[in-house]
Amino acid sequence: MAEKAKGQVVKGYGGIYYVDVGGKIVECNGRGRIKLTGEIYVGDYVEVELFKNGKGAVSSILPRVNNLIRPYVANIDAIIICIAPIPKPDYLLVDKLLIGCVKDGIEPIICVNKCDIADAWFLKEVDRNYSTLANIVKVSATENRGIDTLGKLIEGKFVAFSGQSAVGKSSVINALADADIKIGELSRKTQRGKHTTRYIEIFKLENGTRIADTCGFSVLELPLMRPDELSEYFLDFTDASTRCRFKGCNHINEPDCEVRRAVESGALSEERYVRYVKLYNDLEERWRKRYE
Repeated sequence: MAEKAKGQVVKGYGGIYYVDVGGKIVECNGRGRIKLTGEIYVGDYVEVELFKNGKGAVSSILPRVNNLIRPYVANIDAIIICIAPIPKPDYLLVDKLLIGCVKDGIEPIICVNKCDIADAWFLKEVDRNYSTLANIVKVSATENRGIDTLGKLIEGKFVAFSGQSAVGKSSVINALADADIKIGELSRKTQRGKHTTRYIEIFKLENGTRIADTCGFSVLELPLMRPDELSEYFLDFTDASTRCRFKGCNHINEPDCEVRRAVESGALSEERYVRYVKLYNDLEERWRKRYE
């Protein structure tokens, strides 16, 4: 009978999973239903069967604290949402990632990379949208600016880097962990990044921090939910929403909506509210068609 042990999945691709078992990395495949569904995430704590040839098989997945579908990672303490002045930030993507953080109880940290080429207007725009929702750390991986601040913020935690391609996630991780990660080039013609991180992998720092580098992406769909649930995940709306005339106000067309008044007065970001309305309308359409 094979020996059994517990460990954490630190990398996985092509149906092969690399599990840290007591500091030793064991190459494993999946057993039974796990093999069929491919439901193992990087970050999962698992039980493995160890074979005499030094390899193993994942036999079960231990209960998760949380898990994200994109990036596919489990049991994390924080998400580092990376943005940069180039390529142009997709704030709708940032909003969706923040919703996932609220939903799963994950700490969000916004890392503004390439701050050496960012103008004051861009930096103020980020603060205006997100300063009440997440720690914002401004760094330059190429100049090693702000890296110590970010390192102290995530010390001892298991964190995942996420965001668009070419914002410099791998460069920041290199600066933090001195990791040997291939760094992609930014296409001069399209100003969009090439996908250089092909799989998720956990890197360990000497201070106990664990970092999951993830593939860059530009599309993320929210999990299906009732449209009237959406405002619960916009925490910057919470204070104003308690003063809305109607309980359960969706902040769209209802009269005496304090959230809209806060937007009109400048107390809340108009850009973020516009994105909220877009997400609400998208969810309303998906909810209406959910049985089609």
